[in-house]
Amino acid sequence: SSKHPGALGKTFSFLKIDNPRIRVLALKKAEHSDELILRMAEMDGKPQQEVHVAFAGVPIVSAHEVTGQEMLIQPARVSNNLLISFTPYQVRTVALKIAPGTSRQTAPQSETLKLDYDVSVATQEGKPAEGCFDCLLSDPTAPQGKSLPSEMLPRSIDYAGIHFSLAPAGTGKPNAVSAQGQTIALPEGNFNRLYLLAAAANGDQTETFKVGDKEVELKIQDWSGYIGQWDNRSWNTHQEPIKSRPGSPSAMPGAPPRMRTVMEFTGKITPGYIKRDDVAWFASHLHSADGTFDPYSYSYLFAYPIDLPPNAKTLTLPNNERIRILAITVANENSQIKPAGPLYEVLGNRQ
Repeated sequence: SSKHPGALGKTFSFLKIDNPRIRVLALKKAEHSDELILRMAEMDGKPQQEVHVAFAGVPIVSAHEVTGQEMLIQPARVSNNLLISFTPYQVRTVALKIAPGTSRQTAPQSETLKLDYDVSVATQEGKPAEGCFDCLLSDPTAPQGKSLPSEMLPRSIDYAGIHFSLAPAGTGKPNAVSAQGQTIALPEGNFNRLYLLAAAANGDQTETFKVGDKEVELKIQDWSGYIGQWDNRSWNTHQEPIKSRPGSPSAMPGAPPRMRTVMEFTGKITPGYIKRDDVAWFASHLHSADGTFDPYSYSYLFAYPIDLPPNAKTLTLPNNERIRILAITVANENSQIKPAGPLYEVLGNRQ
């Protein structure tokens, strides 16, 4: 962030552990409460006694040990800090409640725009005619495509303090805007950033958006498919017979041969990748062209920020109806705050 007075000094650690032989495996929000889940492991195969765990600037109010499914095991010792011991190679998971901070950042002021929806992109299961995400308005003869699951799509989405209001889904009525060069009026007010809740059909789409007189190029990510993948080895498979043991049923005259599948590495590797767009919402499935439930075919909506020039009064969309926008919000926020480093794995040059 920009330079400002503060009591934390020039160095800052969100979490501190006084024993270097304890490794943090995970730190996350609890699934069903506002507690923090901390998973740690002993690395040297030696007992570690009275390990102190502390959060910067705030005491730990309470703690209890939980399972990997976050089910209660027993209370944990707390004296402002967490006090915990480890047996050799032990993995322990603790649910922590920390005291409220002494100051809080003001939430961004935001306002969702009213949009003229022209396409339905979500359907109820078994009702494919209600809508289609990857169909094009310009080609009404195209076959029915896939859609977002309306049973999963909420009426509002909150992303990083930004509120998006969505149209009702699963009604058969339009609930998204297809980008066709429309000009949208921006509300008056002290807003410095605009957010699109959007995704693309039929592959990623790179287009130019215009706010006031400023042009901004965005790559809108596809609404489905993988957003990240590790290196993937390529294999050839073939069947070969298994030699039967003498006297076994499979060795009897006329018995069908026993076969096994053999996999051979081709020597080719499809490189891993990560797509960088910020996921604002996702569902574990989508609806197929025939309206059936298609599990593990993930569907996504992404948040795209655009800095607003002073006195910008309009947003002009590109002419590419493969881009589907479900909500637009303008906000007044501190855009000077940004991550100091990568927030997740970076797939760069690896040996």
